[in-house]
Amino acid sequence: MEIKYKRNKIELNDADENIVQFGLDLFNIFSNQDTLKIFLYAEDGIESSKRAMKELRLTPKRYYSRLGELVKMGILEKDGKIYRYTPLGQALYQLGYYFYDILKNKDKLRFIGEVITSNVLKPYEIKKVMDIVSEDSEGLEIVLKSLINRDRIEIVEKIDDYEELVNKLVSDIDSAQKSVYLASRYLDLRVVEASCKAQKRGIDMKGLLSKELLFNKINLIKFLLFPTILKLVFEIFSTNDHLVREYDIPYSFCIIDELICYFELPSIDGDFSIAFRVIDKKLARKFNKIFFNLWDKSDIKGVFDFLNILKRKGQDAYKEGEL
Repeated sequence: MEIKYKRNKIELNDADENIVQFGLDLFNIFSNQDTLKIFLYAEDGIESSKRAMKELRLTPKRYYSRLGELVKMGILEKDGKIYRYTPLGQALYQLGYYFYDILKNKDKLRFIGEVITSNVLKPYEIKKVMDIVSEDSEGLEIVLKSLINRDRIEIVEKIDDYEELVNKLVSDIDSAQKSVYLASRYLDLRVVEASCKAQKRGIDMKGLLSKELLFNKINLIKFLLFPTILKLVFEIFSTNDHLVREYDIPYSFCIIDELICYFELPSIDGDFSIAFRVIDKKLARKFNKIFFNLWDKSDIKGVFDFLNILKRKGQDAYKEGEL
């Protein structure tokens, strides 16, 4: 599994040279502990330099030299007889607070990284862990929101085994919180069952099936061999008969909670070849648009015909004692 963080990117080659140099100068002056002491001391303003030198244990030469640097850089300014933060100074102080808080909690950041790469937890569970870990750390909370926010995280996973694909898809459908939109060239009863159960617990469930699936004799037999799933399907359709439609689907894909996307790259012969599972809200919006464009062009008639055949075959099998 590959995890990509969509950080706000800095292109050094395209950056303004003056801004870069100013930043380097800031790093340079704050690398001196005397400067850092004076900067932090100035949080409430410096009314008496004599008192400041005594409390900071600095000689006049060291004190005024570093104080002058802070004034020259536009971090402190003299307001009457008091040295105070400029707006830049206030921003740097807050940034410094967050930076210190992050460093203090670096072990928690390492733990979160291990949780994500372990692939043990689902995305919404990872979000809960991050909320708990950052609860007492304002700096950590801000960084996690900007760095590993659900809206910005992108997890790309390649799946080259059909059974693995079904297992992961069923697991994600079982964990869905809001919606599942599935367009499929396959009719797998495990996915059918998970989808029906999702709809029963209030998930917005919609399905598009490829036309050739509906009148395939093998698919009819599958349902007849599993009467509990067949009963579940009829139960769902008795309350909502517009959950599934038919359309000529070029490839299978699924969007869960407008965040998790599955899509396949079919082989030339139409069999399963490879699929991808991606967690990315922007991509999910694109697939949502594709799904509903197909949905608007789709038809319900073929699905009704398929259900009627299933019902008739099921009744015949029941009469003959096969079910």
